[in-house]
Amino acid sequence: MSAVAEEDVAPATRDQGPDGPVINSYAGRDRARNIGRTALLVVVIGWCMAPFVWLIMTSLKIGDRALNSPNLFQGPFGIDNYVAVFSQTFHLNLRNSLVVAGSTTILCVIVGSLAAYAIARLPLRNKFAWLTGVLAVSLFPPVALVPPLYELWRSVGLLNTWEGLVIPYTAFTLPLTIFILVTFFAAIPKELEEAAKVDGATPFQAFYKIILPLAAPGVFAAAIIIFVSAWNEFLLASTFAPRNAEVAQTVPVAIATFTGAVEFQRPIGTITAACVVVTIPMIIMALAFQRRIVAGLTTGAVKG
Repeated sequence: MSAVAEEDVAPATRDQGPDGPVINSYAGRDRARNIGRTALLVVVIGWCMAPFVWLIMTSLKIGDRALNSPNLFQGPFGIDNYVAVFSQTFHLNLRNSLVVAGSTTILCVIVGSLAAYAIARLPLRNKFAWLTGVLAVSLFPPVALVPPLYELWRSVGLLNTWEGLVIPYTAFTLPLTIFILVTFFAAIPKELEEAAKVDGATPFQAFYKIILPLAAPGVFAAAIIIFVSAWNEFLLASTFAPRNAEVAQTVPVAIATFTGAVEFQRPIGTITAACVVVTIPMIIMALAFQRRIVAGLTTGAVKG
């Protein structure tokens, strides 16, 4: 038996090629391929992390070093820029951005879920035309609507208010929300709703007790995208709430209005410190919920 087994494996282990044993050649190719993938991954990560490293190192430089020294690791270093940021009204700007982005996210998720469910499930005619119209609204440039919206907001007293920002933010991000959620609702089998209706559930109960939990990854992904978009928005915020942090001025507008210690000085250190304060929570949230985000963006893409 041992002789037969040795004869069976001998051709696989002792087959010689021009560059040596075949199996060793395959192992060498796999090793080289893994090294190449690792090197490429390191390059991509380094390329993506370089701006954040520059941002953090520049924010820690004291005095004019942030502006005049190109060497990232040349000190002195300290937290003076962070102290300068919070000695102003930046905490109020953070509050305004959180309220505006949070309100926009809640409204878009509620309205978008109902609209997407209607498009995906109800026997509507020309569903494709409805969805195309929704996407066409999202492609309209916001800058074209700024002048008429500004005049309207000024006449009704919505300038420098949270509502004056939440309403246009919701209008511009709602189409994307509907488009994302329609894909998820359409991928969920209709038999689940029919079974719920047989058990006595109303259509709305079947929606929020059966369909909505199954579409939670998509809802979560849409919520993250909406929140980040509203958090970083600058054009509408700088037009409708350009000043007065105690009322409605958001973080991007506040960072753009930072001034130096003297006239015409560029406050690079203060600006980078404020950017770090704003960016780090977003990075932590993305890393903490990356599985849900990836699941939300990919689950509805493939059926089966």
